[in-house]
Amino acid sequence: MKNNYRIMCALISWAVLSLRFVDMLIIGEQSSIAETLFVYFGYFTVWANTLIALAFTAPLLNPDRKLSNFFMRPAVRAALASYTLMTSAVYYMLIVPYWDPQGFTWVTATGLHAVMPILYIIDWLFFAEKRPIFYKHLPYWLIFPAVYGVTSIIRGLLTNVYPYPFLNVAELGIGSVLFNMFGLVAVFAVVGPVFIAVAHLIADRSKTRIKLS
Repeated sequence: MKNNYRIMCALISWAVLSLRFVDMLIIGEQSSIAETLFVYFGYFTVWANTLIALAFTAPLLNPDRKLSNFFMRPAVRAALASYTLMTSAVYYMLIVPYWDPQGFTWVTATGLHAVMPILYIIDWLFFAEKRPIFYKHLPYWLIFPAVYGVTSIIRGLLTNVYPYPFLNVAELGIGSVLFNMFGLVAVFAVVGPVFIAVAHLIADRSKTRIKLS
């Protein structure tokens, strides 16, 4: 069942990522495929969902491969669960109130921000290993969102292309953007321990059931 579920989710995740890029090409806000790719890979959503797609795909590959081993680590899979939850939460709280996608755009946006997070968290809750995960892993989990925020600001300063309104230095100023970025990283720092605690709780209950049986 686990493998069948992950095969289905891997196919869905790669399809959704591809369709989102196709949708951007159809809309045609950028003048070339290269420029569209540049904008596409500027979104945290795309990076987070690419990692999710790899996490679904990696277990299906040769388990001796480094990529498979990396994405099978309990701490890595828990970190990705926190990323995808934050991606969904930020989208629906900070983006949706100011953006109303229609038609095919709505389908692809919903796939990235709702369908994929739900599918991955189900996988994490029911199929992923929960040990070993320690609170000392948390600082490593924050590297990805922090690096993304810094590189997005630098990229925006150089190109005037910002993926999200709350990272737009040209409109908000560098002080406000840094405040927003640190605020989001702080939220990641709060969400991470929740997933670690849940992982420990599930692992302990599973261990108890095994002993009782």
